Amino acid sequence: GISKPQCQFFIGIDEEPKFKVTRRILGPHGQHMKSIAEASGAKLRLRGLGSGFLEGEEMRESADELMLCVSAPDWECYQEAVHRVTELLNVVYTQYRTFGRRSAGSAPSLEIRMHEGPRPGGR
Repeated sequence: GISKPQCQFFIGIDEEPKFKVTRRILGPHGQHMKSIAEASGAKLRLRGLGSGFLEGEEMRESADELMLCVSAPDWECYQEAVHRVTELLNVVYTQYRTFGRRSAGSAPSLEIRMHEGPRPGGR
């Protein structure tokens, strides 16, 4: 069959206790993910280092970089989800730049990095 449209957004910010990027992406009680999923019909999963998402037989966090995986039943849902995730990440990146200026003096440059199609090396 035709594979479902999917992509991975590479977050590019390490999870740490000060900025808590994972919580900012998920939202309070996962609210950001819920609202994007409900609006678009897509499935979203934050995985990789710092995500708290346990996978595989060992039920361990993946050693991959932090990423948000998006898969959708069709292109319309997919495009809506990608649009909303992009908006969310841009907000988080703006917060991080502000945060970075306060704590380090120089704001890290971040931009949306996204890979379309199945996850490289993924099953």
